[in-house]
Amino acid sequence: MIAIILAGGFAVRLGHLARNTPKPLLKVGGKPIIDHILDKLKDQGEIEKVVVATSTRFEQQFKDWLSQSRYPKVCIRPEVSKSDKDKPGAIKSLSDVMEEFDSDSYLIIAGDNLFTSDLKDFFQRFRDKNHAVIAIHDVKQRELAKEFSVLEIDADGRIITFQEKPEQPRTTLIGTCIYLLPKKSLRRTDEYLKEGGNPDSPGYFVQWLSKKEPVDGYLLPGEWWDIGTPESYKEALKAFNNYEKTCTR
Repeated sequence: MIAIILAGGFAVRLGHLARNTPKPLLKVGGKPIIDHILDKLKDQGEIEKVVVATSTRFEQQFKDWLSQSRYPKVCIRPEVSKSDKDKPGAIKSLSDVMEEFDSDSYLIIAGDNLFTSDLKDFFQRFRDKNHAVIAIHDVKQRELAKEFSVLEIDADGRIITFQEKPEQPRTTLIGTCIYLLPKKSLRRTDEYLKEGGNPDSPGYFVQWLSKKEPVDGYLLPGEWWDIGTPESYKEALKAFNNYEKTCTR
């Protein structure tokens, strides 16, 4: 299995916080967000390599981070983009990475995902089902759900509806950008792009894929935080620190 960490965005909503620092390298709990992600992956023995897909603008920052990190099997793959206007998009990046790094399955995870759960049961669900599985989270408030990908699942966990930022959410279950996909599913990115699919938002690809083949939603236990604005970053810092204090008591 190849893990692909999507780290090519320019986080324009974060303003000065991400002007010279890519969002995955922003610190929470004393270390970069990407370190928290990699800590969750180190016990997954089936992961052969971790590819950090970033932009040429932030390539050196990630190389500097990697030179000081303790994580094996990680490589930095830059795409040719130095601003939000000329980036190829996350879906195109996934397609290109897949061509370079062949595997029977892929873990795709956005580099700004901050969560407390381990991923062991998530991986087990994927092995049991042998088709696409995405991690989902219950935000518990419909007003908050409007900001995310909202979905419904049946009794077996199969996704039956999936909408990007709906005005009237039917549930409070949202899709996080944590996906386990077999090779055959990820190969459909080219088909999706040829049909005119949004090239930059992975959620639209999952929405499209769930209409073509089985996609399961796995409810991720524990806490999960969205980091998109300076306000949400501050809230995540505070909530994560409170969580850490509670766990160490």
